[in-house]
Amino acid sequence: MAHKDGDYFRVARFGGFQKEDVMRYIDGLEQKLHAQRQAADACAVALRQARLARLRGQEQARLAQRQAQAAVRVQEELRRFGEQLSEAQRVAAEIEKENVHLRRRIRALEGPIAEEAPVVPLEQLTFAYFLEALETEEDVPGG
Repeated sequence: MAHKDGDYFRVARFGGFQKEDVMRYIDGLEQKLHAQRQAADACAVALRQARLARLRGQEQARLAQRQAQAAVRVQEELRRFGEQLSEAQRVAAEIEKENVHLRRRIRALEGPIAEEAPVVPLEQLTFAYFLEALETEEDVPGG
């Protein structure tokens, strides 16, 4: 029989096959099996790496989503803070306007004070005068 890449065995003189052909065939099968194991191991490693990469990608996507949500919350807080700041600045401006107005009024009132003569002479403004005024009010009927 023809011998072609270990597909066929040569027949031995006393029956059976030639040992070299059988051993070559077995070595070939072992080499194929070894190559297939290496390919399977390489596939398993590649699959494991792909799963890890996918898990990392998912984790990065979750992290990016959390960061985006946090950024939205920060933007909202900044917007609210800006509104509060604007309101506080508006109130401060009103207070400053009122303060300026009151200072003008104080300056106007602090102008030259005209001295008026007291209705009761100063020497009469004593505690005794006060008591006399009370007694006269009691004397008046209905008072």
